[in-house]
Amino acid sequence: MRTGKLPEHTFKRSVVNAIRYRNDEVSFRPAVGHDGAVFGDMVTAMATTAFYYTGHELYAYDNAINNVIASGGEPFGVAVAIMLPEHSEESLLRSTMDCLAKRAESDEIDIIAGDTGLVPTVSEPTVVVTAYGKRLFDNRHKEVKPGMDIVMTKWTGLYGGAILAKTRKDELVTRYPESYIDIASSYMKYTSLISELDVMKELINEGGPAIYACHDVSFGGVFGGLWQLLQSCNMGAEIPVKQIPIKQETIEVCEFFNINPYMMNGQGSMLMITDDGKSLVEAMVEHGVNAALLGQTIKGNRRVVTIGEEERFLVSPKGDMLNQVVYGQKVPV
Repeated sequence: MRTGKLPEHTFKRSVVNAIRYRNDEVSFRPAVGHDGAVFGDMVTAMATTAFYYTGHELYAYDNAINNVIASGGEPFGVAVAIMLPEHSEESLLRSTMDCLAKRAESDEIDIIAGDTGLVPTVSEPTVVVTAYGKRLFDNRHKEVKPGMDIVMTKWTGLYGGAILAKTRKDELVTRYPESYIDIASSYMKYTSLISELDVMKELINEGGPAIYACHDVSFGGVFGGLWQLLQSCNMGAEIPVKQIPIKQETIEVCEFFNINPYMMNGQGSMLMITDDGKSLVEAMVEHGVNAALLGQTIKGNRRVVTIGEEERFLVSPKGDMLNQVVYGQKVPV
């Protein structure tokens, strides 16, 4: 199997189908397009990262927190497991934990449990984060109807573009000014959905537009995220690619490596289906969160992105462009 998330058919066959007992109190559970679980008033999700190429200890933290938010929860705590290779220095553990603790303090998230150890079978430092939240709203995928609005926050390929700018800077400066690459790298600050959560809480309190379904954009980029969201709602859509927001610096980084930014890890962005996309976009922008209306849901399973008069059919993610650069894993385009 390839590095990264499991292919959808493998996930269904060897993970979902292997679960034999299902508690009736779990009202929302992991599936395609669902990365968290809801039981009673609790929401939980988990994520893992080995930072051999990411250089970013917070990836698992952000991913777990984002999954809780996209599942309808307001995070309040995380459990952290840090597994280090044998003979690792204490300074590595201290710096990793300090990085996580500072971010958690900033987000007002409690580190409520954890585990650390030197593991002989681990070749690279690995962090596993499980996030817990209280239920804020219900994802209602089955209630999504044709004509509802699809909204995206922030910009395409945020995480992938930022991490390539950070870890492959020596290559990129052969074409672009160093200051330009530093701007691309700075977009790492946008990889959390906490800012979106703050707006959503305010909208809920004020009776704002209803949000029927959410999905955070991560592995597979916005094309993969759109397919997973629409698949979970049993809906189609026709999305003009010009409607999908993207930073010019991300475009330049992707052109350097000859990869598609719309198929690259976009952690920090969220896709939402709502009954009033205009109001949702205005609320996000008013609170400093970039957002755009991508299009509307349609009946059936026709899921395409239009580029001028050309059409590209969305499919289940077959890989991620970030992994293509890092591991040389060819991603079908």
